[in-house]
Amino acid sequence: MRRTLHLKLVLILVLLIVSLMVVVGAFLMNSVTGYYIKDFYSQTAAAFGQDNADFVRDLQTAREDEADGAAMVKEVLSAYEGVLGVDRRHRNFYVLDGTTGRYLAGSTPEPEGGVSVTPNISKALLGEMGVGSSVTADYMDAAIPIARGDQSYIVYILDNRETARALNTGMFGLIMEALLLGLVISILLSFLLSKTMVRPLQRLTDGIELAARGDFSRKLEVTSSDEIGQLTESFNSMAHQLQTTIADLEREEQKRKDFVANVSHELRTPLTNIKSYAETLGDGVGDLPPEMERKFLGVILNESDRMTHILQDLLTLSRFDSGRSELRLTRFPFSKAVDDTYQAILMDAQNHSHTVTLELSEWLPQVRADRERIMQVMMNIVSNAIKYTPDGGQITISAGMAGEKVWMQVDDNGIGIPESDRDRIFERFYRVDKARSRQSGGTGLGLSIALEIMRQHEGRLFLVDKDGPGLRIRMELPIAGPREEAEHEG
Repeated sequence: MRRTLHLKLVLILVLLIVSLMVVVGAFLMNSVTGYYIKDFYSQTAAAFGQDNADFVRDLQTAREDEADGAAMVKEVLSAYEGVLGVDRRHRNFYVLDGTTGRYLAGSTPEPEGGVSVTPNISKALLGEMGVGSSVTADYMDAAIPIARGDQSYIVYILDNRETARALNTGMFGLIMEALLLGLVISILLSFLLSKTMVRPLQRLTDGIELAARGDFSRKLEVTSSDEIGQLTESFNSMAHQLQTTIADLEREEQKRKDFVANVSHELRTPLTNIKSYAETLGDGVGDLPPEMERKFLGVILNESDRMTHILQDLLTLSRFDSGRSELRLTRFPFSKAVDDTYQAILMDAQNHSHTVTLELSEWLPQVRADRERIMQVMMNIVSNAIKYTPDGGQITISAGMAGEKVWMQVDDNGIGIPESDRDRIFERFYRVDKARSRQSGGTGLGLSIALEIMRQHEGRLFLVDKDGPGLRIRMELPIAGPREEAEHEG
């Protein structure tokens, strides 16, 4: 890539220099030619103008004893050669017959083949001044009709433009030298541009190749604030985003694998128990005591109920994940929902000899939410406190209002959660004490479902730091309800 781009830079600069020098050269050479033509006719017009009345009068006044008028005209013109710019090399004058245009006299002998009749001479033969010339012609001329006595003559001034050609030739040489110098400069500039443009692009290319191989760890150095620098910054940002996205995907993939493994494990255990007890019942028909048969059937029913709970929770999470779980929003007193939760778990807490304290603010507003779902969240976090608190524990349920939200908090002095596992408490199938959870019928999906319910309500469910043993978990709910649902209803 570097060689290709470098070659392009060289070609661009070379074409730029060549084009510039061609345009400038053509302009200068045309300007020199145009200036020389303009100067020729200006000089001729000045010589035959009012400022040189004596010169014109001398040309037109014939002497009494004049035998050869053309010779006298030549003599006058010779005296004014400086005014006419005649150098007898590139510019000459001729005296022509005013009727036929035939050569009569001149600063040089008659040219071989005679004087060619040009458009200006033709005009002079008709009595008009011929003072026009083309830029593309290889000569300049002027023909002025002169009446001297009873004779008519034409003063013809001819310039072969050799001076202009010599100037253009010299200028062309200078232009070629400047062109060669420009080519050398363009090559040097291309190397300098290679350092400022090609190298950053090469580093960017190397970074893209690494990214294509899955390595996003290399951060490219930004050496400028121009477009290339901005492109490098954008690449670094993109690489960081991709690295983060890939890491998130890997974590999600690992969670998916763990979820599948956990589902398989959770279902395999009750299935194994059901199969074992069913086979025992089948093999021992008539040999087992009725009491043992009832016990085995009870185990089978309990394991079936456990599988049903797992499947129900999985279906609930599936509806949340797919967005098919709709909220049934109503307005209800938040304090009444907290109190109903307290009354519902009171007997279970007493069976474990727990002391449950309810602390409600004096006034709590009505909230707009799905009451059944919110009660499900409340029951889940309070039931967990009962399960994971050793018998005879202390559990406090409190509720209040903060700004535009209401909150409920459950505080216990149970087994708590290790610091290393605090971030995993809302993961699916996570259990602090797996044995205790299974014995109490827990599926490990309750807090995951509760978290999804709070997210649908645009609320929060999170752990609160506390001193001492146990766990403090808090839910916050917007009083006005979820905004998206409100806009949908509107």
